[in-house]
Amino acid sequence: MAKVRVLPKVLVHQIAAGEIVERPASVVKELVENALDAKSSRIAVSVEDGGKSRIQVSDDGVGMSSEDARLAFEHHATSKIASFDDLREIRTLGFRGEALPSIASISRIHLKTIDQEALESGSSLGIELEYEGGTLRETREIAWPRGTEVTVADLFFNVPVRRKFLKTTSTELSHVSRLVTCYALAYPEVEFKLDHADKKIVDVPSVRSAQERVFQLLGEKLADSMVPLEFEREGVRIRGFTSLPHEQRNNSHSLYLYVNGRMVRDKVLTHAIRFAYRDLIPSSSFPVVLLFVELDPAMIDVNVHPTKVEIRFRKSQTIHSAILNSIEKALLVNRSSLSDLARNIPVAGPAPASGRSGAIGRGFEPYFRRRYGDTFSFRSSPQHRVFSTDSGDLSSQGSANAAGLDVLPQESREPLGASPGGAHTDDIPETAHLGATPVVLGQFVESFVVAVDREGIMVVDQHVAHERILYDQALLSFESGRAVPSQRLLLPATLELTPEQMAIADQIFDHLNANGFEVEPFGSQTVLVRGVPALAGNVDPKGIIENLLDELATLDELRGGSKLSDRSLRRVQEKIAISLACRAAIKINTPLSPEKMRWLLDTLMQSENPYTCPHGRPIILRLDIEEILRGFKRI
Repeated sequence: MAKVRVLPKVLVHQIAAGEIVERPASVVKELVENALDAKSSRIAVSVEDGGKSRIQVSDDGVGMSSEDARLAFEHHATSKIASFDDLREIRTLGFRGEALPSIASISRIHLKTIDQEALESGSSLGIELEYEGGTLRETREIAWPRGTEVTVADLFFNVPVRRKFLKTTSTELSHVSRLVTCYALAYPEVEFKLDHADKKIVDVPSVRSAQERVFQLLGEKLADSMVPLEFEREGVRIRGFTSLPHEQRNNSHSLYLYVNGRMVRDKVLTHAIRFAYRDLIPSSSFPVVLLFVELDPAMIDVNVHPTKVEIRFRKSQTIHSAILNSIEKALLVNRSSLSDLARNIPVAGPAPASGRSGAIGRGFEPYFRRRYGDTFSFRSSPQHRVFSTDSGDLSSQGSANAAGLDVLPQESREPLGASPGGAHTDDIPETAHLGATPVVLGQFVESFVVAVDREGIMVVDQHVAHERILYDQALLSFESGRAVPSQRLLLPATLELTPEQMAIADQIFDHLNANGFEVEPFGSQTVLVRGVPALAGNVDPKGIIENLLDELATLDELRGGSKLSDRSLRRVQEKIAISLACRAAIKINTPLSPEKMRWLLDTLMQSENPYTCPHGRPIILRLDIEEILRGFKRI
């Protein structure tokens, strides 16, 4: 008996559907793209249970005739292409003819539509089709005003294994919200609506420009922090908006990337953006970018994957160079705004006549890129005097003094352990007088605390050290079971959120208010902050909430309407503690008194983990005495 067999058509279609439909957002994507291809001016999306129970997408596009509607549910039936050569000139979002039949094979689907041309010629009847598991159940003529409405119910009802892989309601809703937001940003001339459980998530009327749509969806604050992109070279046009360096996010959800109007995920585009910001923001952070790449369709291959999200460029280096140049040009044109907005941006110029140099005052990174380019110093305690230098030449005492720095006299600059004749002794320095408790020497570039103990020298990053201390304190307070002290704001703060952020915020209001916050919804896309935990009383409350929502964007433990397990509650509390600690911690370029430095080290050493911050970055760098002696070839 033959072991190789032809699979049933229904099973083949269900397998194929798995490549296209991964989750409810995949259904929304395909239906929204069909609506856009149909020249719709209004698209309304409504979902229930994050889209797992029901998805409805309606539009006012050109619609379909009865014959076209039936053919649309046949595999590889499409009006977008007719020959292989047409693949080189794809200008529509859909073209494979797989979306509707794939969705129909794993759900219960109703389609109502009417052909716009027939409607204008006097025909007043449309068609309704009902499919279940890929099988046509019913067809009837109906009165229908205009456009198309597709209702998808019980996604994966006949593929229970796939249904088990769906995430929580809040997670699936956040994916749907992001999808609708992405296409609303790309098509400002189209009105978009998204409803969930009778609540408006997205509701934006049509506008004339992408800038107005950014204002609608991302908020006034972010819109004011973004600069326009406009660049064209070798047949590639780049347009859109990119954020100034002080606007940073924790994940790549802040990158909205489009090629010829198609939303894409592409390593070439992402790398070019990250490379443009390589010296302006930390490597773990992302800017906010709305990027439109427009080029000849023959220069790209969109037929890479059934989801049509991945593409290939025929000249990827040209695309990379164009994006890099467009962002660098936009930031350069707006450089006058940068020095006031971000500390870590290199700013050229002479050092001011004070104990804090201009370069260090706006970030110590330029110093580390140049060996001796700018003034640097230790802020010393009364018991210790440390070398300071200007341009790296210890004999440049005049210029160092002009910068207000402490410099040892020229005659006192003998090497440690050197005899008058210049020969080194073999004596090993004594460390017995030093205890196990570190002795603070001073502060390096107003960002690192330098200390010694009998084991060697320690350099402590003051920001991440304080972040670890505050994180431990916040988490201990949350886990104690007692009410977390809260500090009410003199004036409540309002914060505009994106639809994706609002979907997350809806799930955590109770958890925030149980952990020292006083936060409540204030409109469809705004939250009102009345109070924050006392631990962060002096910190911008908006920054805390924004940072927290970014932290929670990838957290699947949130379950809307259900009680959190102990483990899930711990994860949410950890994210809240991280956000509080990150915002409230001492910043770099902050002078500290000897007492403050002493307190910082003493408190840090009481932590269970004094060596890494909650994000995993190191807190302490150590140079042991043996390494020092080996470096000077004494051992």
